[in-house]
Amino acid sequence: MTESVKALWLIVRITVRTGPAQCLVSCLETLGRIFAVLQPLYMAWFVTGVVQHDLRRTVLASIAFVVSLALYSVLIMLGTNARVSHSERVGFEFDRRIAASAAAVPTLDHLESPKYLNELQTLQDQRGALGRAFSDLLDTVNFLAFVIGTIVLAIGADWRLLLVALAGAPAVFAGRWAGRRQAEAEDAAAEASRLSGHLLSLGLSPSPGAEIRVFGTAGFMRHRLTDAVQAWRTPFVRAGRSRAGAEGLGLLVFFGTAAGVLAWMITGIETGSVSLTAMVLAILLIGRLQHTSLILSMSIANSSRLTRTIRRFVWVIDYGEQCRMAHTGTQLPPERLRDGITLDAVSYRYHGAERDAVREISLTLPAGKVIALVGENGAGKSTLVKLLTGLYKPSAGSLRVDGVDLSALDHQAWLRSTAGAFQDYVAFEFRARESIGVGDVEHTDDDQRIDRAMAAGRATEVIAGLPDKLDTKLGGTWPGGIELSTGQWQRVALARGMMREVPLLLILDEPTSALDAATEHALFERYAQAAHDSRSRGGVTVLVTHRFSTVSAADLIAVLDEGRVVEFGSHDQLMQRHGQYAELYALQASAYR
Repeated sequence: MTESVKALWLIVRITVRTGPAQCLVSCLETLGRIFAVLQPLYMAWFVTGVVQHDLRRTVLASIAFVVSLALYSVLIMLGTNARVSHSERVGFEFDRRIAASAAAVPTLDHLESPKYLNELQTLQDQRGALGRAFSDLLDTVNFLAFVIGTIVLAIGADWRLLLVALAGAPAVFAGRWAGRRQAEAEDAAAEASRLSGHLLSLGLSPSPGAEIRVFGTAGFMRHRLTDAVQAWRTPFVRAGRSRAGAEGLGLLVFFGTAAGVLAWMITGIETGSVSLTAMVLAILLIGRLQHTSLILSMSIANSSRLTRTIRRFVWVIDYGEQCRMAHTGTQLPPERLRDGITLDAVSYRYHGAERDAVREISLTLPAGKVIALVGENGAGKSTLVKLLTGLYKPSAGSLRVDGVDLSALDHQAWLRSTAGAFQDYVAFEFRARESIGVGDVEHTDDDQRIDRAMAAGRATEVIAGLPDKLDTKLGGTWPGGIELSTGQWQRVALARGMMREVPLLLILDEPTSALDAATEHALFERYAQAAHDSRSRGGVTVLVTHRFSTVSAADLIAVLDEGRVVEFGSHDQLMQRHGQYAELYALQASAYR
């Protein structure tokens, strides 16, 4: 089965499943088009009846024309209304499937794949095509009914009109060629389209907008945006010009042929070999035959565009399914850790990267311990954190939880067994209760748990200072909303990370970067003490920070350098080795003297 047939069949299946009754009513529009095709025949009968003073033919032609016009109008009205309503549902179903596919992928790999993002961007640029999928398919059926009916009617009037119909072939081939050029333009423009959206969002968002204004880079950004938009739209402009030129050439061929055929038929009128009805019908059909070639060209272009869009839709869905199928584990995580988490020669490489971000890391994170990850920017700390949480799947090596490979565990269950607070936190502009409570969505209405989470995240004072406390709407862009400072938002994020009170893995990935060193130290001391007090559950706490003053609270410290673990041990052990950790610790300590 060809891709085009597969795409059409997919549209039909989704369309029928979404609303069988509306789908059937929409087909009345096609029946109405068939009645419209016959109207030139009735007009030819009418003209012939008038010229030949044939009252019976004139009356029958008039009745037939009026009845066909009435049926056409009623059927088109019913079909079009059903089509418009159903198209909204079909478009929503396509959007729902894309969103569900992206959301169901348990890892983040797909969101860092240029191929996936480009295909998704093209789908977004062509989002109207998915919404119009059913409408375009019905248009194709209507067009075919119109084309076939018109050609049959023309050949029935005079065989020479077939030559006129064939003269529209160049326009049809031009449509196919233009469709390929359009496809090439879509592929060429995808990356520039993403860049244009990114640059535009920078100028419309408060945080990057502040830097743009302070650094005076507005002019530079405008030039970059202009270049990106030009790179985005230029392929489409070129494709449009090529199509216009090809269509113009096709029109010259068509009307040249039509003029020759009509002249030929006029000579037949004089000899009596061509009837008046045939001549009138031929004149009426010339415009329709020209329209037929354009319709065929449009149908081919629409079908090509629809096929491309559906192909991208299927690719995105299939890619998401492949990502999900990479996590087929069904075993539930243990209720408590006994041994801990072990990494055995784990490596990970980002899409398109030339080398691994983390390389052959072999490490054991004992149950009930606090482990700190330290190292310079780009050392691989955050990548390692995402591997531990299962958001990334190792490119090589294995990661085991109490001896069980992480891939054998139910991925969603493992995620529910983890908790964390991150430097790149989300500012959920909900009510304060919800912004904290979504850290454990099953307890968003549990104020006692939220209170404990706020205390653990040092957010109690922040919430207490809000006008409606937990019921306060966060976000200054909303009516009655309250904007928080960066530090306040971070404390809310910390509280959210504390909602799961007994996780097997707690990640603290530089969650206090906006807080002062003393506050950070106090927080981590509390987390370390809490971890020590709850050793019975065997949870592992992983701390990532650039501030070495807080690292001593950890039981064990892993020093990363260029993706490798170069040192591992307690604070005292690493200081005694006088290695990289001791050097970095002393360097940072000297800055505070």
